[in-house]
Amino acid sequence: MFLKKLSEEALFSIIIIIAVLMITVAFYLISLFNESTSPPPKPREMTVIVTEPGKKQILAKLQPQSVIKSVREAIKQGNSSTAYMQLSNMSKDSPEYEELRKVLEKEAKASKRPGIRKVADKPQDLVKYFDESSPRDKSADAFYVYLVDIYGTIWPRICIQSVAKIPVNIKSFSINADGKTFRLHPHVIKTEKQQNMVAEYYDELLDKQSYTALQALLKSRKAILTSFGTKEELKRVISEKEKKGLTRILDAYAALGGNFAFLQPAAPVVPHQTSRPKSVVK
Repeated sequence: MFLKKLSEEALFSIIIIIAVLMITVAFYLISLFNESTSPPPKPREMTVIVTEPGKKQILAKLQPQSVIKSVREAIKQGNSSTAYMQLSNMSKDSPEYEELRKVLEKEAKASKRPGIRKVADKPQDLVKYFDESSPRDKSADAFYVYLVDIYGTIWPRICIQSVAKIPVNIKSFSINADGKTFRLHPHVIKTEKQQNMVAEYYDELLDKQSYTALQALLKSRKAILTSFGTKEELKRVISEKEKKGLTRILDAYAALGGNFAFLQPAAPVVPHQTSRPKSVVK
C-alpha cells in the first residue's frame, strides 16, 4: 500500500539508492577477502651496529692465513719493507700480529750487527745467520757457531770441520782451554770430498756439553782443538779470528731474542790417558 502511494519517480530513486548501497557493501566484502588471503608482510630488516672494538675482535678471529704466510715469506727473503706492508693489513690485536712484529724487530737488530751475514739461497730454504769469519763450504778447518731460523724460533748450531788428504775417521773432539779439557762425542760425523782433500765435520744443535766447552774457550788465552780419529789425531790452535766470530754470532743470537737458559752447564770431562796414534799438528 505504501509503495502504491509513492510516485514512480520516488520509487525509482529508492531503487537506485539501494543498488548503490549493495555495490558498496559488495566492494567492502571483496576487499576483506583479499586482505585475508594476501601473504603476510615481510619482517623489517634489522640493522646491526658494530662498534670499533667489536670490529677489532672480529678481525682478530678472522685473520686471513694468507697474510700471515706473506709476512713470513717476506721476512725469510729479507724483504722487510714488504713484510711491514703486509703486516699493516693485519689486526693489531691479533696474537699473530704481535708475534710477527717481534720477529721483524729482531730481524732489524740482527741485520745491523757488523760481521753477521744472513743466508737464504732459495725462498723455501731456512734462513741462516753466519759470522763473516765462518766458511761457506767445507774446504778448510773451522770451528764456528751459526743460527737457524725455524718458523720464527732461532736455534744455535755448532760446527767443527777438519780437512785432510785422507779421512782419519774422526770419532770425537776435545777442546783444551788453558789446561782444562772438554771432550765432545758427536752423534754423527759427516764426510765430504773437497777437490784433493776430504772434509770430516760435526754439525749439531748446541747442547750442554758443547756450550760448556764454548764458554771455556771464549774465556781462555789459548785453546787447542784435537780431532781424534782411528788413524791419527789432528791438532790445531783455535785462532783469535774464530773466537771473535763466535762472540759476534752469540751476540747476534741474543739480539734475536735467544738465550741459553735451557742449557745447564756440564762438568768438564778430561779424556782418559791412553795410548794414541801419532799426532799431527796443523
